[in-house]
Amino acid sequence: MGSSSASDPGFPPASSSPSPFFYAVRSERERLLEAMVRSAAAKGYEATTVADVVTASGLPRETFEAMFADKEACFLEAYDAAVDVLVAHVAGIYEGAAGEPWPDRIAAALRALAELLAAEADIARMAVVEVTAIGEDARLRFRGALGRFTPFLEEGRALAPAGDLPADTASFAIGGAVSMIFDEVRAGRTDELPGMVPDLAFAVLTPYLGPVQAEAEMRRLRAAG
Repeated sequence: MGSSSASDPGFPPASSSPSPFFYAVRSERERLLEAMVRSAAAKGYEATTVADVVTASGLPRETFEAMFADKEACFLEAYDAAVDVLVAHVAGIYEGAAGEPWPDRIAAALRALAELLAAEADIARMAVVEVTAIGEDARLRFRGALGRFTPFLEEGRALAPAGDLPADTASFAIGGAVSMIFDEVRAGRTDELPGMVPDLAFAVLTPYLGPVQAEAEMRRLRAAG
């Protein structure tokens, strides 16, 4: 990203309580990125102005203008930072479950993602909803972000009862889950995402395991709570 936070991206929580996922803001650039996340989540990207971001950050407008070409540049950098954190967190959980059956690893990764989005509702809204309402640049970033989750699904190809699967199977599977997440975040029900893990798992696993086995996994996850 070329920012001072590129190697360690993240944002602080909206409340005063410490977040287990995002570090405290340390630089002026990070303060502006965090202010963009909070402002865009509260007002929507289109209604958010540079003045809103500057006011929320407590920094002078000159500082913003020295760091970002415009509002969209600031938003996209904040988006990239948030995606880096999301992918790293999910990857850590998935890799930490090495040796477990693949469906269990997928369920663990989905749970980690759902819990992280629920804990950081502003970031969830910015990264899932507001990014889709900007321009083509943002939509390309969004598609690229989804593509970063596809490696977690490659192991499932060996389990597919139908043999060879289309090359874009992972994209379809992720798209189904993201559509469900989008609806909840847009409706302001981000806190309900962890309870949707069985349904998200069904959406992701069905192309690989088939509907019968994917439903069995979904029921097992529901029973396990």
